[in-house]
This record gives sequence, C-alpha cells and structure tokens, in this order.
Amino acid sequence: MAYLPSPFCTALILVAASWLLALPTQASESHTHQVLADYIEHQNKYGRFGGNILIAYQDNIVFEQSTGYADIKLKRPITQQTLFKAGAITKQLTAAAILRLHEQNKLDIHQPIKAFYPTLKHGDTITVAMLLNHTAGFYRDPSWREYESRCESSKLIENTIDRASTYPPSKLFNESNANYHLLGGIIEQVTGQPYNSFINDELLRPLGMSGSSLKLTLSFQLAKSYELSGLVDAHITPSGCAWAAGELITTVRDLYIWSRALQTGKIISHELYQTMLKEQYGVFHEEIGGQSYYIHRGNIDGFKGFIIQQPTSGLSIIALSNLNNTNIDFLAVDLISILNHKAPIHKVIPPKTNFADWQYDVDVIGNYLDTSGVPLQVVYQNGALVAKVNQFDIPLKIKNNHTLFAIGVDNKIRISRNANETTREIIFFSKDGRYLSRFSRIK
Repeated sequence: MAYLPSPFCTALILVAASWLLALPTQASESHTHQVLADYIEHQNKYGRFGGNILIAYQDNIVFEQSTGYADIKLKRPITQQTLFKAGAITKQLTAAAILRLHEQNKLDIHQPIKAFYPTLKHGDTITVAMLLNHTAGFYRDPSWREYESRCESSKLIENTIDRASTYPPSKLFNESNANYHLLGGIIEQVTGQPYNSFINDELLRPLGMSGSSLKLTLSFQLAKSYELSGLVDAHITPSGCAWAAGELITTVRDLYIWSRALQTGKIISHELYQTMLKEQYGVFHEEIGGQSYYIHRGNIDGFKGFIIQQPTSGLSIIALSNLNNTNIDFLAVDLISILNHKAPIHKVIPPKTNFADWQYDVDVIGNYLDTSGVPLQVVYQNGALVAKVNQFDIPLKIKNNHTLFAIGVDNKIRISRNANETTREIIFFSKDGRYLSRFSRIK
C-alpha cells in the first residue's frame, strides 16, 4: 500500500521548497544592493556624486542610499530629508497640471495658444500640446545666469513673447524653458491662481509631498551646491526665474510619491497618462540597455538629478545630487546596468601616471590654499596623480606645462608657474570659461 504524506507534511514540504527557491533570488538582490552601494560610494569619493538615490518597484522601495555632505564646510551629511533643487524635473509637474486641466475640460491641449497670447508670433498655429513636447518652435533660452534679481512670472512671459526666436511649429524638437513659462501662464489664466499656488494646492499637498515647494527656502534641510566637487559654491538663480520650468525644491521620497501617483492614476487617468508617455509631454522616451524608459532630467545651480519611470514594471529610479560634476546620463545608464546584473561602464578609474615621461608631474605635487581658506592637496597615490579637496579625490592628468585635466570633469584647470618653472598656482575655470577659484602653493 502506497504511503501518502499527511496534509501537515505536505505543507511543510511546500514551505521548505519555496524557501529554497527563494534563496538564489534573495542572494542575487543582496548582491545587487551591495554593488549599487559600492558604486555610489566610489563615485562620491571621486567627486562625481553627492546626494540621494532611491529605486522602487511599484509600491516597494528596494534600494535607498544617501552619500556626501549637504554642507561640506560644516560637514553636515546628506540624509533622506535633505532638500535639493530639481531644475527641469519641474516641467513634469507643469505638464501633468496642464493635462489635468484638459481632462477637467478647462482647456484643450489641441487648441492654438493665440487665445492666451494674442501677440505671440505663430500663436495661431502653436498648440498647447506643442508647448508640452517642445515642438512649438522656440529656441535660444536666456540663461538663468543672466537674471540678477528676483523674477516675476509676468515679466518672464513678456520676455518670451518679445524675444523668443521661432521656427515654424511642429517641424523640429527643441527643448526650451520658454515652452513651460508659457504653460505656467496658461495655468494661471485658466485657474485664476498663481502657478505656485495651483501646483501646491492641486498636486503637492493632496499627494502628501510635504517636503516639496516652489519657493526658494532658507530651510536647514536645503543642501548647498558646488561647481567643482566642493571647491566652489555654485551660482544661485534668483527666486522666481526658473518658475514653471525649474523652480521645484524636493526630496527623493517626494519624487517617488509623485512617480507612483502618475503611474496609478491619482493625477490624471491611466489613458491620459499613456498619451503623456506616447507624445512625450513632460517626459522623454529613451532606450537604455535595450529596454524602454521615460526620463526627465534636472540641472540648475550645481544641482543635478533625474526621475526615471518604466510603467511596464512599475520601476522608479530617482537621483538628486548637489555636485555639478555629476554626469546624470552616465549615472542613469550605470544604475540601470547594475539593476540588470551588468557592470557599470562609467565608474571612475584614475589614470596611471608615468613620472618618467613628464617632469612637471612631480612639481605639481604639494599643498595649496584658495583665498577663502579651502585647502587643496595634490598627491601621487596608487600610481595616479590626485587632487584631494574636502572629502573628494579628483584624478588629474597633466596635458602640458600649463594645463591639467580633472578626469571626468568638464572644468578647465590652468597651472601658473614661476620663472624657474616651479608651480605657483592652480586655477580652476568652468567649462564655459568662467573663473572659479585660484589655489596658491603653500609651504
């Protein structure tokens, strides 16, 4: 007679089997998390990232890490509550607000914007939808650096109408803040509320995004931002000048709330969200590693960041950094590569230096100090020339007698030498040639 196991034994066998099957998955996830953590700390060490990263699938946060300092001089660490400027990520909120008004029949995204801006060139052929996906024909945004004092929304719109150069609408994509300044004005005309108040009352507060705002805050939680790995404080755009195109201040947790609300129909219907993705209203469709993602980047005042969504899997990846040296495109690719169990391809690897080939390599080694008292030390370690500043190690490579490269950084670095060819100063410039800081050699 065949032996039949009791129901209790059968249940025990099934539990044991499921536990054994789960072991490889748990081990794999643990390994992935460790690779992510090591990668983020490595990039921070070399001044390529300082901030918060959050990764979630649907309603589950699977990875979260903070690294670096919100204030380097005070050694105030970045935490989950640290606030960052989000820059152009603001446009995703503006786009969703317009689509929400469309769904409420308060405006039609296919209508010409002449009704809102009668004097705008091509206003009778530019539609609201064209503003949403940057095909309205605007180009040449004024730099936020050009504004010297607080901006009013009415003046931003007036400047857009008077100065914006255009080409025929719908012929070419060109991302422009002008599109979203005009959208901000449309929101104000349709709702009768200031843009900031509408976004706050209709989106931020109802969703529970308690750390987010559209006003420059003096909160201790707001991180300082840096042009060059903690060497130089970043330029600050006057309040109001980024407005509907870039004024958002937020946290990674709040952006995760936002991402889930979009994907689950809490802001606009599922059908309209699919249209938002298809037509790229406030998002950009990109393929990374053979998979489709929807991304929006932000870049303002030394802050860098992105929000990535993959609706098919419920994936959200959010990164916010207070270092201008952060390459958000490389960071996005590397994080997705690690999640797909592949090695990151943009991990900083200091170049090996051969002193025998270049006599000036040895001379540049030493201690330096800038006018504000920030120390810089150039050393030779592990076969590479490295600049040590604050908590960062910046790999260096000498091009010639008067030029240094910081590997992976866009800044220009000049060496000023004495008459006997010894190094006197190291001078940092931005990518566009702006003077940043001067470090003089000290004994």
